[in-house]
Amino acid sequence: MVPSSALPVARTKRAQLWALVAAIWRPSEKRDPAAWAAAHRVYPETAGIPGPRDPGLTPYMIPWSSAVHRGGYRRVVAVTSAQSGKTDSMLDIIGARLDQKPAPILYVGPTKEFLTDQFEPRLMSLLDEAETLAGKVVRGRRMKKTLKHVAGVRLRLAHAGSSTALKSDPAALALIDEYDEMMANVKGQGDVLGLVEARGETYADFVTAITSTPARGLVEIEPDDASGLEFWARSSPEDLESPIWKLWQEGTRHHWAWPCRSCADYFIPRFKQLRWPKTASPAQAKQAATLECPRCGAQHVETDKVWMNARGAMVAPGQQVALKDDAAHVTGAPADSATLSMWTSGLCSPFVTWGQRAETYLTALHSGDHGRIQTAMNAGFGECHAMTASGDVPDWQEILERRQPYRPGDVPAGGLRLVMGVDVQKFSLVYVIRAFGARGTSWLIDNGQLYGPTEDDDVWSGLADLMLTQLGGLQIEKVFIDSGFRPDKPELGNEHKVYEFCRRYSWLCSPTKGRDQQSPPYRVSKIEVKPDGKKALYSIDLVTLSTDFFKSLVMSRIRTPADQPGAFHVHEAITEEYCKQLTSEARVVIEGKPVWVKRSRHNHYLDCEALCAAIGYTMNVQRIPEGVERAPKREAAVPGGHDGTRVDGGEVQAPPPTSQALRDRGGGGALRARFARHGSRLNK
Repeated sequence: MVPSSALPVARTKRAQLWALVAAIWRPSEKRDPAAWAAAHRVYPETAGIPGPRDPGLTPYMIPWSSAVHRGGYRRVVAVTSAQSGKTDSMLDIIGARLDQKPAPILYVGPTKEFLTDQFEPRLMSLLDEAETLAGKVVRGRRMKKTLKHVAGVRLRLAHAGSSTALKSDPAALALIDEYDEMMANVKGQGDVLGLVEARGETYADFVTAITSTPARGLVEIEPDDASGLEFWARSSPEDLESPIWKLWQEGTRHHWAWPCRSCADYFIPRFKQLRWPKTASPAQAKQAATLECPRCGAQHVETDKVWMNARGAMVAPGQQVALKDDAAHVTGAPADSATLSMWTSGLCSPFVTWGQRAETYLTALHSGDHGRIQTAMNAGFGECHAMTASGDVPDWQEILERRQPYRPGDVPAGGLRLVMGVDVQKFSLVYVIRAFGARGTSWLIDNGQLYGPTEDDDVWSGLADLMLTQLGGLQIEKVFIDSGFRPDKPELGNEHKVYEFCRRYSWLCSPTKGRDQQSPPYRVSKIEVKPDGKKALYSIDLVTLSTDFFKSLVMSRIRTPADQPGAFHVHEAITEEYCKQLTSEARVVIEGKPVWVKRSRHNHYLDCEALCAAIGYTMNVQRIPEGVERAPKREAAVPGGHDGTRVDGGEVQAPPPTSQALRDRGGGGALRARFARHGSRLNK
């Protein structure tokens, strides 16, 4: 028999059990997380915005939370800034799932402290705020900091440092918060995402929801001709240190887009559209910051944000968006993928003003602390950081302004010494030919790309023809070829093509290797090269160069006024691609050491120009007296000569190439047209 003293306790427990059963079996209205939260969540008076929850404050998170709740994708990724409503949206998802379709849930935070000190209290507030959940929670001794029983299922809280917690329970829904802060390998057991997704193998509708601010990475923008929007382009994995960005670009790549209040066209807000007066202090920028429409140039103020957010839309490459009936209308379909991915700029957050973002960024920039600059870009704008914000590099348009009225292949009268720099890629040779004159003034004569596998001989034969051809009566005096790239497979025992080529043309060519820093900046040393397992070693002169010194020299020449000695000139047909590659790296100083970091993926012409600058340095071109020029050209018919030939400076020159020959599929310059006979190997 049950003692009489225990009867009240037993009745109380029985009543609690029946109340719990009744709450679980009571049907709940089916709603997406945002609608469910608006109906059931109420913030206390101590909250920043007390009262009923309004998911519409962060409308860019609604498509993400809805996609997680509906299912259909194995992964749903959201990338955005700090203070953008990510955690509250996760709580909406958890609450809606437990209330409407209970199933085991796993939440993973970056650290144990974050889990227990920040997330768990907010989770308990959710369970207490929502009247439909409060009665479904098992309280008492069974409730722990990292394990809750709600609606008859487990809600497990784990952190990225505990492989045991990550492998303990199966789950139908997993949520990973601040993914970029997590370790790549959890105690030798594998990465966090792999461990978490293994928990869902028994659930056919398993979904992993992942959010984070991004970390470092080299990311570029690509315009979409169909929609007119500028999307983040896919980057090479080796250019990315941010795990969340790698996941994001594997998916559909949705972007949160806004309509302009002036032209009504949609655009994707990002850091580069934030404006403040050029000489403004951080405090002044806070007051004056505006956002520019890239379509029409209209300036938006902070109060426009609510209007634009209310009409915003998630748009992916392959889709179009237009403002109709005061609402966003999206057409088209995103790329087919098992991952639905969404990116939103921190400028869209209702909790931080544009002025505050600008102030934080400028304060970090003025400090010179790259850690603070990275935090401002990652946490403030939700964008990858490439350490180039404070870098010493001109705008590519400045190089376009250096154009002079001469054609590719022509050598202006001031050009006295001709040099060539070659950058070796796996399937091409990128080259620059530059003429130096008085006091180091220089002119770009030609640039381009010879296509073909650099393991084969054909492309090297094309380079030989190119460098042995006279230009304006001048012969190329020196060629530096970057030997840092290894096209050969060592296991096959093939001879290194750069060394082989330079050995054959040792009187003209030298292989080079770059060093971050060295003194002196130019050094020659003998190395022994073994071409294969049968032939004997041979010696070759290897030139080692200070990358920092010669790239800095190129930048200083670019910044030299065009009418001053030592100026850097380009021909009238120069392309934007050349200009952008020349400004593709920025010089930053980290812990007292200069480092060149990429701003964009392609930097071949910058490498070639640095090689040309190194050759000019060895020739002492900066000491050529001012006023020294070549004699003007003399033109006369050649008696008995072939049609179209002429005499320039006493030398017979070939007739100019035809317009057909000048067609250069690879973006190369005028010289490639002179070797039409090599077309089969230069243009493949």
